[in-house]
Amino acid sequence: AGALAAAGMGAVMRAVDEEQFSPVAYMSQHPLFHQAPGLQDLITVPPHALGRALAPVNAWVGTRGTVTALHSDPQHNLLAQVAGFKYLRLYSRESEELIYADVLRGTNTNSFGRSPVRVEAPDLKRFPLFASAEYLELLLAPGDVLFLPQGHWHYVRSLSTSVSVNFWM
Repeated sequence: AGALAAAGMGAVMRAVDEEQFSPVAYMSQHPLFHQAPGLQDLITVPPHALGRALAPVNAWVGTRGTVTALHSDPQHNLLAQVAGFKYLRLYSRESEELIYADVLRGTNTNSFGRSPVRVEAPDLKRFPLFASAEYLELLLAPGDVLFLPQGHWHYVRSLSTSVSVNFWM
């Protein structure tokens, strides 16, 4: 029974971490709208961003299985899903110790954070506190817009070929 249970858990772990074996192509955080100005006519700035100073608008285009590792951004972020589906996990700022956060340039306004933990296949021997980190998970579908407050932690994986646009403000 022990060998069967061990084999069963291995199958579960392979299913959870199957994305590492998927061929991927990813254009992340790309200023596509500056390179192809005609595309700007295809997007609308979300009402929440109107009247605010915006960083350049970025496109995120990728195949199924593309991952943006667990991180935080130095600005508020509106993430708009244009095509395809994305899975997200959100962690609060209070989870930084549990997610082994490393905040870069923490003393200036352009600080951002990263975590070395592979969210969907964590090495709990190296990162045992991660098992205690609480999170929210959600699915972004075409037409959805998610507000991510400055400094909040998020992990993103494409469930299908997808296109997203984000507005940092």
